[in-house]
Parts: sequence; structure tokens; C-alpha cells
Amino acid sequence: MKPVVIVGGGIAGAAAALRLAEGGREVVLFEAGERLGGLVVSFEIGGTPLECFYHHIFPHESHIRALIDEFGLTPRLEWLPSTLGVLTGGRLWPFTTPLDILRFGPMTLPERIRMGVGGLRLQRWKDWQSLDTVPALDWLTDATGPAAVRELWDPLLRAKFGSAAPEVPAAWMWGRFEQRRGARKGTGEKLGYLRGGFRQLFDALAGRLDSLGVEIRTSSRVTAITASNGQVSGVTGDGGDIETDTVLYTGALPGISRLVPAEHADPKWTNAQGMGVVCSVIETDKPITDVYWTNVCDLSLGFGAIIEQTNLLPTADYGGRHVTYLGRYFTAAERDIAATDAAALTDEWLNNLSAAYPRFDRSSVLAVHPFKTPYAAPLVTLGYRSRIPELRAALRGLYVATTAQIYPADRGMSEGIRLGGDAAAAILGDRSPS
Repeated sequence: MKPVVIVGGGIAGAAAALRLAEGGREVVLFEAGERLGGLVVSFEIGGTPLECFYHHIFPHESHIRALIDEFGLTPRLEWLPSTLGVLTGGRLWPFTTPLDILRFGPMTLPERIRMGVGGLRLQRWKDWQSLDTVPALDWLTDATGPAAVRELWDPLLRAKFGSAAPEVPAAWMWGRFEQRRGARKGTGEKLGYLRGGFRQLFDALAGRLDSLGVEIRTSSRVTAITASNGQVSGVTGDGGDIETDTVLYTGALPGISRLVPAEHADPKWTNAQGMGVVCSVIETDKPITDVYWTNVCDLSLGFGAIIEQTNLLPTADYGGRHVTYLGRYFTAAERDIAATDAAALTDEWLNNLSAAYPRFDRSSVLAVHPFKTPYAAPLVTLGYRSRIPELRAALRGLYVATTAQIYPADRGMSEGIRLGGDAAAAILGDRSPS
């Protein structure tokens, strides 16, 4: 039997490789980076691995919890109280508890009450499919009021989706409410983090895959998927050609169209749009805020979120330094962001933050680590459900498992593990005797 070739060594590709190898298939895994991980790539601060792009897990994310347990890493998984804030008008407003919402100064008391009651109602909404063609801003306006949209929801959606914000479906927003609801217990919220970084999960995966005979080709790319008579026939990649009749693609969805013969390209791939992200890790000698996650509603600052890692974990994990992410998504339409160097953007952001938020002193910055990727998530717009690619491509033997297929969930490791497992099961099932 010919090997299964997997393109992409992120969490979906690695999880699929594990299940395929356990199912008795020969697997060759290509990963462009130096090690497995994809967007969960890490560097180190104070000798501790830290993700270049922020990651945490939610209590309801059973797939990643099961994999962590499978590798004996559960003792390293800690559940930590999370706090939220909103930065607007030069002031940070706590936004963790119902009382915080009632104290949100940019809105009147009746407006705050309407927002709080409406938000609770939206969290109980079950039928997300009906929301696929409803603009999120309309849905939010109806439930939480125009003031909440003006002061909170519209700036948040524009910070993430730019000019595409009016086209974002309510189903995507529903997914975010579901995510937060799964993290809440009583009035508090807890998030999970693998103490010492998620790199150790990928190192454990790499070790297991190696023991199962999986050929892992890091720092290697597939440059073409070949076909004959409507069937996958092989791949061309770094290191030469591989004859295969089964390929699983797990990279950025738009990239697959460049690999397959043009006549086999699915319009759902070629028309797919994505969002890039700039994520800069800032080391400081004192905290920037006193909360973990701050939504930035002041669009003039240039970035959309402040995620303070050391308001979730102790500074001792990072050599005594405070560690903060500044994040900004961008679409293809935002050419100025796409073309600008991440270090230059970060420098501008820090200047803006220093001018707008008196509590932040730029002299406290000890080091800056800017990171940027052109594709971090799919751009979801109205009617997106009908544009989700199928797991089994029309080209026989080609399977597709990407972040573009987990809607209305957002990108996340647990969904990647689920999707990789589904792809492996499909491949094994399609090869089972009838």
C-alpha cells in the first residue's frame, strides 16, 4: 500500500498522522517549519518556550484535553482565572463580571442593562445555522442595543475584520459566545495553559510519530500534487517525488490551489479569502494592565487586543519579566498593514499606546519580538456555510482539513485535532474492505 502524504505539520496534520499510523498506514508528513506546530510555533523567554501567536484552551475543548492526557501531560495543564478588559478613550474598563458591565462608563445605565440582558439571551441561542446569512452587527443591535454596538461590538469587529466587519455573519459571533460560555463557571472564567508551553505537546507528538515509523520532513515543502485519470498519483516536494494515491492537505486553504492541476481546483479553494495577523510579544519590567485579555475599542491605536500572558501565569516562568502580546488581524484589502514590516508596526503601536494610555510607560519595554503571518484564519462573510470545502475533494484520493472548515468555531487546537481525526478516519474507512 502506498504511503499517505500529509501536507502541513500543524495540529491537524500531526493528529491525523498519529491516527493513520496507529491504523497501520505508512505516512510521510511535510512541514515547512523547523519543527511540528504550524501556528503554534514557539520561541523562548527566560528559558521557557512561549508561543509566537497567543494560545490557550477552554474547559469544554475535549479533543485537546484528551490528547494532552494521552501523552501524560495533564499534570502540566493548569486552569487559571481569566480577566477581561476594554480599552477605550484612554481608559481601561474591567469587563469580567456582570457588575463590571453595569459600570461600563461609555454607556448610560439603561444602555448597560440592555446590553447585559441581551448578551445573556444571545448566549442561550441554539440555532447557529439560521445566523449564517444574518449580519453580526444587526443581530447584536437587535439584542443588545445601538449603544453597545457603537461602543463595543462595532469597534471589536472592525479591529479584527477591518472593512469586512459589516459582512461578518452572526453565526461567527455566536461561536464566540459559545466559546466564552464554555469557559465560565459561576461568574468567573478559567482558561487552560500547558505550563512550560505547548511546544512540549508537539515534541511528544513528534516522538510518538517517530516511534510509529512516520517519516517527518521538517523544513520541507510540497510543491505539486500530481494526478492521473481523476486520481491522486503523487507529490513533488523537497527531497524528490513520492508516488502516492492519498494526500491530506492541512495548510492554509488558498494554498492548495497552487498545488493541484488547474482542472482539479475547487472554486471553494480558489475563492477562499483569509486574514493575516501581526502578533508582537513585548517584554516589560512592569505590567501594562491588570487583566489578561483587553479588547481595544480605540481603532486609532492600530491593534485590536492586549493579551498579558503574565496576568495569567507568573512572571517567574519567564525570568521575572512581564510578557504581553499586541495583536492585529488584517485582510488582503488592508495593503498598508500587509506590506509593512512587523517591527515597524509594533514601534508605531507602542508609541500610540504610550500617548493614549497614561499607565503605559514605554521606558518599561525591555525587548520586542514581532511576528507576522499572511494567513492565520479564514475570512468569514455572509453565507460562509455554503462555501465550506468538503473533506473529500472531487479529485479522488485528496482530502482537505483546514481551519476554513471549522466554522462557526474559531481556529483552535482542539478543533484542529478533531478535524485531523475525522480526516484520518475517512482515509482509513475509504481504504477498508467493503
